[in-house]
Amino acid sequence: TPPSPPPPRYARTSEAGEVFLPFLEKAYAKLHGTYESCGRGSIAEALVDLTGGTVSKIALGKERGGERDRFLWDELVAFAARGHVLGAGISDMSQVTTEGEETQGLRRNLAYPILEVREVEATTGEIRLVKLQNTWGGEGWKGDWGAGSTTWEDYPEVYTELIEGASPEEIASTFWMEWGSLASVFTKVYVCRTFSDEEDKWRQYCLAGDWVGKTAGGAYKASAGKAAAAAAEAAAVPESEPATGGSAKPLPVKVDEGDSANLAKALQKQSTVRPDADAYWFNNPQFQIRCDTRTTVHLSLMQQDRRLRSQLRENYNISFEVVKTKKIIADINSDHPRIWELEQEGVADLSHEVVSDSSRGPYSSHLPQREVSVSNLVLDPLYVYTVIPHPTQRLREGKYFLRAFADQNLEVTQIRETTSLFLPGSWDKVSDRDTSGGPLRVYDEKAKAWKENAKWCQNPQFLLTTTKPRTAYDVDDGPNACKTVDIKIVVRRTDSKKKGAVAANKRASRDDGVRKSSNIAVEKFTSIGVAVVKAPMSDKDAKHASQRRKQQDAKVNALGQRLPTKESSLKAARRKQEQLREEQEFAERQQAGLKKGAQQSYIDEDAEMTEEQMNPSKAVKAATNLPDRKLMIAKEEWSLCTDHSSADVTSMYLRKVDLDTLSDGLLIIPSMSERGLKGGFTLEVHTDYPVKVEELPEATSKTLSGEWGDGTSGGNHLNGADWKKNPKYLLNLNNSDDSNVKITLSRNGKSWAKDCTKDSIGCMIGFYIMRQSNMVRDQDFLYHDGKPWTETSFVALNSVSTPEEFKLPPLGGDDSYVIVPTTFDSGKKGGFFLSVVCDGDFSLKLDKGGDKKGGKEGEAEGSKRGLGGGKRK
Repeated sequence: TPPSPPPPRYARTSEAGEVFLPFLEKAYAKLHGTYESCGRGSIAEALVDLTGGTVSKIALGKERGGERDRFLWDELVAFAARGHVLGAGISDMSQVTTEGEETQGLRRNLAYPILEVREVEATTGEIRLVKLQNTWGGEGWKGDWGAGSTTWEDYPEVYTELIEGASPEEIASTFWMEWGSLASVFTKVYVCRTFSDEEDKWRQYCLAGDWVGKTAGGAYKASAGKAAAAAAEAAAVPESEPATGGSAKPLPVKVDEGDSANLAKALQKQSTVRPDADAYWFNNPQFQIRCDTRTTVHLSLMQQDRRLRSQLRENYNISFEVVKTKKIIADINSDHPRIWELEQEGVADLSHEVVSDSSRGPYSSHLPQREVSVSNLVLDPLYVYTVIPHPTQRLREGKYFLRAFADQNLEVTQIRETTSLFLPGSWDKVSDRDTSGGPLRVYDEKAKAWKENAKWCQNPQFLLTTTKPRTAYDVDDGPNACKTVDIKIVVRRTDSKKKGAVAANKRASRDDGVRKSSNIAVEKFTSIGVAVVKAPMSDKDAKHASQRRKQQDAKVNALGQRLPTKESSLKAARRKQEQLREEQEFAERQQAGLKKGAQQSYIDEDAEMTEEQMNPSKAVKAATNLPDRKLMIAKEEWSLCTDHSSADVTSMYLRKVDLDTLSDGLLIIPSMSERGLKGGFTLEVHTDYPVKVEELPEATSKTLSGEWGDGTSGGNHLNGADWKKNPKYLLNLNNSDDSNVKITLSRNGKSWAKDCTKDSIGCMIGFYIMRQSNMVRDQDFLYHDGKPWTETSFVALNSVSTPEEFKLPPLGGDDSYVIVPTTFDSGKKGGFFLSVVCDGDFSLKLDKGGDKKGGKEGEAEGSKRGLGGGKRK
């Protein structure tokens, strides 16, 4: 008789002829590299791999009490009745332990299958007992109801019901425990839900995807408490850094949150203020689920195993939310299925309700799990449900696998990704370049009040428009085309995450950054924000402005857009003709090879030169057709801005913006909470429909704010030498040929209204253009339309500009043009804006050097000519 083969070295069954288990173990060893690797890992993950079900872990030993014990017991009984795979384990992570170390006969860090869950009636009452399999050998449980326990003798009726008639092998390989003992000794119970196909009850839906880049958006961050969190982060200063340099003892740090809160209140006087919205969560993958009848669903989210031999990394924390929306609302917004926010202006969005969150379930864990799940979720056919899977931390990339087990048919669709544009930018203050204008309002220490910030206009400004004319959408996409767009604007600092609040110990020497009181360094909280305002109307639409003003009393939506009304047949005919003309123009532009651009409009390299390229004068005209930089936001006009509650990222959600509004465009203006601070940022614009974003270029457009004050309000040239005390601005042109230039002097009508009412003549504005090398008024070195032109007329308006197609010739050497903005009479105090648009590179800066030439000569020349260009208009 040949000798019998030796038994398998590792995994084996009680039946000698069964070989499926060694083969399965070998497959695991192949996957993980060695047989030794199979001795480590997660029991829950192994159960998912072996059964194809979903696993939950119930933590034991915490918050034990009557109600919780009863709830867990009832759950365990229900799980066993449904045929789920159950097990229990003792996890000991507090110290280094070896598998197999015993606790009252039970081995730690190993799993014991649960075979039965019984409630037995005894003479003393009901007894809850659990039968476990002693897979690992040894005596097993040594406490009450264990093998050899005298408790069985005290309850012969229980012994008769549970033990009598069992085979010796079964008695040797199993043991019983009372539920209270099990809950105190074991640390967790594993529940593996299996979905059998025998009754054809359960339908499984499987969805695989990747978290990559923006789609790894992380968990949702509510707006509440963001300012406090940022302030707390700013206050975390290492004690090793001295407050005043050298070996001085560091001062305690107290962050002044009042600055941010007071700024938000001040902004409300000038704009509609919204709390910072979530900046990343909305970009996570989203899946929409619909059902026709009431349906029970089990959801499971798994991530790719990162602990394989090829990965050797730890798994991430992952989670998902289930959000329900009324079906009637979802159908109305079918063009916008993505869920962007769970809040509206800091308050819970009533149109969306989070019905389940895997991170907050009764069996959720804060430790990284390969699988998280939600069970027994009942879906109502009157609602549409959206599942949003994501890593808990942003930018944790990897593959995921989402499964849904349902007892009825489901309709599952993935919502398409957002269209995203990313534009770099910066707040700078170097030489003649100042783009660190600060917030809309600043605090005046002298007046002890908040006031409008004249330098706000110097912040970077971006124009958001559609990628093609509005009428093209109608023609190309049909009558049912999407007519609105959802927009999420995000401004994220890129220079440093802690730039928003530099350590107080490093800034203690700066009076503007830290205030000392009672030996405490109070640090000013520095934040970022963003404002959105309508761009000025294009020339094509300006001719209809008077008609629109007559209808200002019509009903409008949240963006100030008129709600649709019935259109007359005559207007409809005119509109149709206008649409046909615009469509023809759009088709011609398409044939010319224009491409979409994120930062600028790109032209096909193989296309012929456009008319604007061949005619520079028309090129600057096209440049000037871009909207002028926004100088200030009037209280009565539509605008939104964030509350400056975050140091690192700020965001704003614009819901269902009409594409007609975007034909003129929206201006996006990021800013910091203080003027003069430097920093880098990235502007992100995420939408569900294609748009275009371009920065108003500094190379062709620049705006500076100024002020006529004490000693700098000299009036016009009739005031003799005093008129040269007005602010002077140096304009340097870098072109070798004549430059097409548009110069505009403007002011805030609201701020000047009182003075203009008292003296409309004296408050008229205008400006002069001269050479720096020879500060003489009205020399014949500039001509326009064959006539000398060196100054504007004085006008009783809020802006005055150079004439159309105005040109400036290049100046030789180091000479510069000097622009002198003035009021008609001296002593008129107030702010103003000076804007220059040019078809080439140029620089514009305030002349701080004073007059070098031209003193009396300028006086005489001015007196000789009288009013000259200073005509009243």
